[in-house]
Amino acid sequence: MKRLRPLTQATPFFPFKISNLAVYSAFFLCALNLVGCATKEPVADPLVGQEPAPTPQYEDLRNEIARLEKIIVEKDELIKNQKIRQQSQAHVLREANKEATRTQVKLHRLATKPSTASAIAEVEAALEHLKQTKTSSFDQILRIQAQRLLETATLFYSKDQYVAAMNHVSQANNFIALIVDQNRKRVTQVDYSLLEFHMPMRLRTIKNVFLRKEPNQYAQVLTTLKKDTLLTASANQGPWLRVQTDKNQGWVLNTMLEIEENRNP
Repeated sequence: MKRLRPLTQATPFFPFKISNLAVYSAFFLCALNLVGCATKEPVADPLVGQEPAPTPQYEDLRNEIARLEKIIVEKDELIKNQKIRQQSQAHVLREANKEATRTQVKLHRLATKPSTASAIAEVEAALEHLKQTKTSSFDQILRIQAQRLLETATLFYSKDQYVAAMNHVSQANNFIALIVDQNRKRVTQVDYSLLEFHMPMRLRTIKNVFLRKEPNQYAQVLTTLKKDTLLTASANQGPWLRVQTDKNQGWVLNTMLEIEENRNP
């Protein structure tokens, strides 16, 4: 039978005890860390739930947007007021045309022999006065047209056609009014009435001049007419003459032309 060792006898357990102590120590340290993590208060993220402070660039951009919005409002108001003025001017123009039509009708109703004779005499006196007045080349063109209209009116009067005679007298008065109207000598954007010439006139350019598509200084240039170019004028609109060349038809400023037969040899 094997004998038992006494309990007091030393046994080689020292390495085992050291290993258990290391395990217990590691376990204890982990437990302390877990307790610390559980009791530690969470740190709030300073960027969550907070708006960033506005920068100077952001303020400048917002001020610029506000300024542009104000300008847009002002421009819209300006456009609105301009449309109102244009509508008002169009209304005045329509009323003026209506009044001119009523006057023409009234003139035809009054086209009796005495009234027609009186109107012809007034045009004759006005043209006689213009002959004694120094006028420009363009005014001479208008005076010649008025003279031709007067001659035609006199012919209708001799045939007892008083309405036709009065119509030509009215056209002659329009040309006379253009001669004495100083405002129409300026090149402006005013809407002048188109006056067809009773008879075309031969003219000559006094210098190189643009032939334009419309009676407007900003209209398209069709070609350049050289000095001494012969052409025919068939109508007038304000300071512009509608002319015909060998190849083109367009508009030329009246200050660039003279009557061809009045040119000195």
